[in-house]
Amino acid sequence: MATPSPPTRSSAGTTEAARPTLCIINYNGETHLRQSLPAAVAQADLFAEILLVDNGSSDGSVAFVEQHFPMVRILRLPDNRGAGAARNAGIREAASDRILMLDNDVVLLDGCAEALAASLDAHPTAAAAAATVLYARNPTIVQYDGADSHYLGLMILQNADRPLAERQASVRFTNSLVTCCFMLDRRRIPPGVQFDEDYFYIAEDHDFGLQLREAGCEILAVPHAYVLHGDGTAELSIRQLGGYSRLRVLCTIRNRWLILAKHYAARTLLVLAPMLLLYELVQLAAVIKKGWWREWCEAARWMIRHLPETLDKRRRIQQQRRLPDRAILVGGPLPLRPELVTSSGERLARRMLDWLVSSYWRIVARMI
Repeated sequence: MATPSPPTRSSAGTTEAARPTLCIINYNGETHLRQSLPAAVAQADLFAEILLVDNGSSDGSVAFVEQHFPMVRILRLPDNRGAGAARNAGIREAASDRILMLDNDVVLLDGCAEALAASLDAHPTAAAAAATVLYARNPTIVQYDGADSHYLGLMILQNADRPLAERQASVRFTNSLVTCCFMLDRRRIPPGVQFDEDYFYIAEDHDFGLQLREAGCEILAVPHAYVLHGDGTAELSIRQLGGYSRLRVLCTIRNRWLILAKHYAARTLLVLAPMLLLYELVQLAAVIKKGWWREWCEAARWMIRHLPETLDKRRRIQQQRRLPDRAILVGGPLPLRPELVTSSGERLARRMLDWLVSSYWRIVARMI
């Protein structure tokens, strides 16, 4: 199947104030920008500006953009503080209240920006709308198109690795946010809601989505807004490495703990305690088996050192929340990446754990 053909775009009648800012987040992504920026600049008439937020790159990204795309405004951050910090800076600095956030390895297809904006227009309580992400290497397959929140603190990618022709074709509400490509309306973000820069890498988007949902905002998955996703961040992406880097292991473990500590009500933690404990024991066994115990220990040390700040964030979130956990969390099998389960024994253990996790949720969901 060929790359989908979204609705024909038109900027007729669009005022400068109504146009969104296109904000591209970059760290050492010169190779990616050589593909993604021409596609973005070709649609420049749709945007009030194109803003590149550079996270202290050292690979010549900034010089490349300055030389070949002088119409792009560049915001230089002094060092790499993670994707969340770059997105916060972009949200603050954008010339428009509507902001289309794009990772540097994402090619924006015609019609995507208009579809996201139209969805936000049609849903005035929605603060964010996420695009359908297709693999650049095979645009007939959906990488994901929206996300939900598994009750064990993990993000569930919706329609992951499904053929494009098989998925639902209407706008859906979701309970989390994947930030490969999404549009925000800055006016609809509640005070205090922003990307938590402590995450640095992994799950900072899940945390932000949970903040929005807990504050009562809606998040949309827009099936007819398409982008092509490349190979990810150098030295971190599984698609490039074929497995987990040490930093990814550390952030995956620690940031899930942050999700639980910040967002889950005390009653929810109490009800889920048996399954949370089982998951931690299984995770620890996997960590030891795969030789990741140093990363596990570093994640635990970080959580202990930053406990006061984490509790302060928890108090703010719990005081401002408008929706209970039962309106946000879902059950089902564990959304683990296939790279984590490589042997026949691991696959058997996962099937057993999936059954236990799903069964437990069916029993306790009404108690949350």
